[in-house]
Amino acid sequence: MFRRDYLRLMVPMTLVIVAGLAGPALGLEARWAAVVVVATGVVAALWVMGLLLGRGRRIRRVYELAQRLLAESRTAAQADTATGPLAESVDESPDELSLLRTQLIQLGARLVGQVKDAAKKSRNLEALIDGLDEPVFATGKNDAVLLCNRRAEELIAAGGLKPGSLIGRNVRELFTRHELLQMHESAKNGQTVRGQLPLVTPEGVRIFQVSAAPLPAAWGDGVFGAVLALRDVTELANAVQMQTDFVANASHELRTPVTAIRGATETLLDGAIEDPEMAPRLLAMINDHAQRLQDLIRDLMDLSRLESPDLPLRPEPIDLAGFQAKLAPVFDQAVRQRKLAITFELDPALEGFETDAKLLQLIVRNLIDNATKYAFEETTIRVQATLVEPDAEGRRVARFAVSDRGVGIPLDQQERVFERFYQVDAARTGSPSQRGTGLGLAIVKHASRVLAGAVGLESIWQRGTTVWLQIPDLGGAAGGPATREPPSAS
Repeated sequence: MFRRDYLRLMVPMTLVIVAGLAGPALGLEARWAAVVVVATGVVAALWVMGLLLGRGRRIRRVYELAQRLLAESRTAAQADTATGPLAESVDESPDELSLLRTQLIQLGARLVGQVKDAAKKSRNLEALIDGLDEPVFATGKNDAVLLCNRRAEELIAAGGLKPGSLIGRNVRELFTRHELLQMHESAKNGQTVRGQLPLVTPEGVRIFQVSAAPLPAAWGDGVFGAVLALRDVTELANAVQMQTDFVANASHELRTPVTAIRGATETLLDGAIEDPEMAPRLLAMINDHAQRLQDLIRDLMDLSRLESPDLPLRPEPIDLAGFQAKLAPVFDQAVRQRKLAITFELDPALEGFETDAKLLQLIVRNLIDNATKYAFEETTIRVQATLVEPDAEGRRVARFAVSDRGVGIPLDQQERVFERFYQVDAARTGSPSQRGTGLGLAIVKHASRVLAGAVGLESIWQRGTTVWLQIPDLGGAAGGPATREPPSAS
């Protein structure tokens, strides 16, 4: 294009020069030669002016085209399309302006598409991060937060910060635990580290599995920042700890009677069986600890079945006479040995109340068993059952309570007695025949949950204890599969 315009300018200049030389060569008078030169100059000037005006019109056309392309690009972006007005604007003429126009249109279409793709990816990434149930933080230079999800804002809200105000804050403003900050520093140095830490949340102290990974630079090599992902594993950690404690406690409880039985047996084998005074004592010891082993194994099996999610319920109307007849004989020996009495006060209005009879007997049996161990001798144990106020769903609610006059439970330990293997103190344990397995009230708590009920106690130290259970009427509830049996109440 530049070469063509140059040639166009050379034409009038050449005409002027030729006209100036042609006058004398043709023998024209000076004035006529001057006229020829002037006329040729005027023509050349008009040529140049026309050329310049044409260039100006072209420049103006380019400007107008750019304005039109800009307007059409905006219209296409708003219409969420890269075709339409832009595509229809393409001129098939072969001149330079048409070529430029076509290229600009194509460039605008590509830019619109790229902007749309970038916006779509950004929205998808934001939705993905916000959809995570785990708090996620990304930090960059100066440890400032670049990105975080909604769950992260909920986590930090415990520190008094408003949601949406985390971006730009230093990670040390959000977390004060030294171990987590050390993990963040390690990630900034290019290491991926993981660990389990307790952190304060709006729900209280929770345990998190923290993963800290380096955030690579967008261009080139190196690390730009760090990504922190926190997974709440409180329930899992508690379950693992509970399992560990359970195994340790069960091993301890099993070891004691086994050691006693083995020691007594070895003593008898060493000749004590011939001793008329020692032999009966050792045999009684073996019998007591064997009974304790039997009780412990029974309670462990009951507790295991109650914790199964597939435990079936078989609601049936309560038979008050049969209920008392099955429970009373179980404690005849304990009643005779400690000179106790057991009274049953069962409200006749409970006839027809539906629940799982075997589970109910299991609960009451454990409550009476505890009472026979820790009641003062020559006292009475009361077993009461009555109807109370209906629940929120309008179902009838029955309250069962077992009361004793005994050593009681200190106030600061009353919340822990429903834990597995928890014993209040040595003064309550007594001999192996009187000592509990530490699982009775844990079984009561789990069984009450299966029956959709609640359990609690009232106790005064050295005065006595009342443990109560409230359960709703399960009439009409569907039973579970018949392949599993609930824990035995015998």
